[in-house]
Amino acid sequence: MRCILCNMPLFLSHHGICSQCVKNLPKFNRVCYQCGLPHSLTTKICYRCRDRKPYWDELIAVTEYVNPLKKLIHHVKFYNKIELTLALARLMILAWYQKRQMMGLEKPDLITCVPLHHIRYWSRGYNQAELLAKPIAKWLNRDFYPYLLHRKQYTPDQKNLSLKERMQNVETLFTCRQNIAHKSVMLIDDIVTTGNTINAICQQLKICGASNIQVMCLCRTLL
Repeated sequence: MRCILCNMPLFLSHHGICSQCVKNLPKFNRVCYQCGLPHSLTTKICYRCRDRKPYWDELIAVTEYVNPLKKLIHHVKFYNKIELTLALARLMILAWYQKRQMMGLEKPDLITCVPLHHIRYWSRGYNQAELLAKPIAKWLNRDFYPYLLHRKQYTPDQKNLSLKERMQNVETLFTCRQNIAHKSVMLIDDIVTTGNTINAICQQLKICGASNIQVMCLCRTLL
């Protein structure tokens, strides 16, 4: 087995990406603890989150939406390269443990993922967020709820919409299917762009009783 980025032999084949390539991934500069966007304040929380606090509590991302992870995500989503998801999930759990050491993150009570509408699920054959979340739940020894959330209607792809259209696109799109009172939740997605989708989901999770929500993604688009 060789590294999927540099093609060098791997000492541990199941890792998928060698330690040198992990070290060479693009690094974030100073970002907000809550939204993951750049900020220059001395506090953990940026002015955006102070002015309009999102419904989630922490956001952990591996890197911004640039290569090489951008290319790997495209391979997973559009070319059925689902064998890459285990290596990508490992990058996410490494980022989480790093943030845990720095910020004292607690393990969540349960793990779920951003759902796909059934039409898109049928056309693609899988939900990439679910494939990322499943091994993370196993590694953290936590229950995985892949169907905790329901996407109520089929909507245009977010990447083709303006910011205003994206916000309107997700306002009433999701429902939470059970009571999760006093439970902390980890929500998994591959990419967070504007944050509107995960904010709508997290609002529903909070309505259903979630006490704390950690959002974990591979890439955070820096707007």
